[in-house]
Amino acid sequence: MLALLVRGLFHWGFSVRIITESAGAQYYPYPPPSTLIGALAYGVNVVKGLPECNLLASGKGATLVSSSALVYDVVPWATFAFSDELSAVRRSAALGYSDFIRAFRLLYQRVDRHKWEQSDMWYGVNAHGKVYACGAGFKAFYLVDEKRSKDLGLSYRDLLTAACSIVRIGAREGLVSVISVEASRDVKVFSAEEAKVPFETEYYFPARLAEDTVEEAEVVHLPRLDKKLWEFRPEDPLGLHEHEEYYAPSSLGLIIRPGKMRVNRLTGEGALVVANFSNNVVEKVVVPLEVVKR
Repeated sequence: MLALLVRGLFHWGFSVRIITESAGAQYYPYPPPSTLIGALAYGVNVVKGLPECNLLASGKGATLVSSSALVYDVVPWATFAFSDELSAVRRSAALGYSDFIRAFRLLYQRVDRHKWEQSDMWYGVNAHGKVYACGAGFKAFYLVDEKRSKDLGLSYRDLLTAACSIVRIGAREGLVSVISVEASRDVKVFSAEEAKVPFETEYYFPARLAEDTVEEAEVVHLPRLDKKLWEFRPEDPLGLHEHEEYYAPSSLGLIIRPGKMRVNRLTGEGALVVANFSNNVVEKVVVPLEVVKR
């Protein structure tokens, strides 16, 4: 496994709407793993000249998938943390909120309103969930399967260039500036029995991977990471409510702040990944065991 660490800044924040929401359009407090993989997939498209959608051959014909599905084969895990170190004012904070937008509503209207004479009924006003994090620093951590990356034609340099090409996280307005990108092959993986506990981590992870003794943490709900997220009309689609509980650093009321969680014990489903980078930077990330054993 190769560890890829992307450091950057939000221009104003980000918006990743909960997949079960329509008119309500509430937000996720953190960019989910699938969103992080999608952000990197944009860079891969730029580097390799891939289209956004691709046809994959299968036993029953061809399946239309996003290029993110191809990147997911190479990047089986991604996680995220806010960072004071990278903040424009050396102190990062984020706050969820909603504002009003003019939304296209024709697809919810009766057929008799699908006429130009009824065009004043085509639009409506609804709330749009966002996370305001102006100037906040962040770190995105990716685990990369180098062998599979070569199968996709991605070299070590291509991965770094793709990461540098990340321009947004979430909706297209969620612009970011990438400050630095670093890759490391000095990666060690420890099972639940091998991991030296307790340890601290800044990065969110599925709650099922640790015993319920995680300190300085709170539970958030994020969508389950699955390749079917990027398939057009999958045979066995994910349910709208297939979310998973994640541990994330405790917030200060409504304010999301960087922090470290103290993990006292992993379950049999979890593994600890320790990646060493330059300047004695060590990142500890909890990942599903199946990710590092596949």
